[in-house]
Amino acid sequence: MTPPQDSGNPAPPPPDPLRQFTLLRTQHAKLHVERVHMIVNVKRNILAGFQRKLGSHDHAFKKAEWEVGRLKRELELVRKSAENGEVDYDSISGALEDEFTPQEQKIDDAPRQMELAHRRLTTMMTREQTDAFQARYRRLVELLHPDLRFDQAPAALNLWTRASEAYAAGDAPELEAIEILAADLPIDNLDNLRVTEIEERVTRLKSVNQAAINQIVAMRNEWPFPLANKLRDEEWIKSQKAEYEQKTAALVAERKDLVAELNHILDTRPSGHE
Repeated sequence: MTPPQDSGNPAPPPPDPLRQFTLLRTQHAKLHVERVHMIVNVKRNILAGFQRKLGSHDHAFKKAEWEVGRLKRELELVRKSAENGEVDYDSISGALEDEFTPQEQKIDDAPRQMELAHRRLTTMMTREQTDAFQARYRRLVELLHPDLRFDQAPAALNLWTRASEAYAAGDAPELEAIEILAADLPIDNLDNLRVTEIEERVTRLKSVNQAAINQIVAMRNEWPFPLANKLRDEEWIKSQKAEYEQKTAALVAERKDLVAELNHILDTRPSGHE
């Protein structure tokens, strides 16, 4: 058999694990910051924007919806109790309390959430401040994230915990202080590591980074992220307000009918029963 002819082009060198690790570490830090930014900042800002523009309408609708749901359940229990000739309102009240109080508390908390949303939107960092804040956090991710440090020293893990909490709280001075402390940590000497150790970390980072990419892509399609562009559309806001008002008016009318029906049942019970 004739051996294959040499094309004259040498085979490409095998990938350098250390270079792969360096590139994947940078990618990991960027993906981590992007994912956390979406959760901690973008999501909260979208929800705050929704509260500011549509919160009062959403609250009125949910309150009316809760009242109608409670009245329907009360009517059901009253009818059942009235079949025996009397209405046991102590039992009915207890059942309604257990079933509807948790949701009522959330509805009652809505005005406070609207106030918090307004406060958040009026105290946001400028674009320049946000960029600097994220850049500092990205540097700390590369320095401290447990997936990226071969040295899992307690001091590094403690600073990582503090950095994560400071970022979530938007605490720029704390993040700056952590970066100063992190500069004193010993740097991983990758040249002294076995090739197999670096290759194992490369394999793991490839998997972790791909999972992060998939999660970010999925999150962009989850509520409330699709609301971001809609909240900037005044025509959409106007149509949502009209829809809320229409649905709330229908619930108010239904509530009136349910109250009348409930009163009719109670007023027409056989005499001699309370």
